[in-house]
Amino acid sequence: MAPLIDVVFLLLIFFMVTTVFPENRGLVIKKPESKISEPLAMKKITFVVSHEGKIEFQNNEINVNDIERLVREQLNAAPDTAVLLQVDKRASTEIFIKVLDACKAGGVDQVGIATNAADQEI
Repeated sequence: MAPLIDVVFLLLIFFMVTTVFPENRGLVIKKPESKISEPLAMKKITFVVSHEGKIEFQNNEINVNDIERLVREQLNAAPDTAVLLQVDKRASTEIFIKVLDACKAGGVDQVGIATNAADQEI
């Protein structure tokens, strides 16, 4: 008969191996669809905007006033960086424009908007 500590360790190992940890995805958004879209090939800074107007950068919630500083810091490290905006299709145009303006004020030349590919009907 196995000692109790061996059984406990076996159960611990079993649960550690079989446990599935959920991926922290941050804000969950519904992106708008586009029939004509292409991937952004260069290095990118990604900002996520939820339909409530929350803004996230690298899984941290930020304020719209932080965007300009963050963009400047990233551009100093890599000047050929683009900004990718993942904006929920239900978000207000006002918050989208504020984020876009802050990115441009930070000095970025290229801003992309993430979309889902739409079914093309020809």
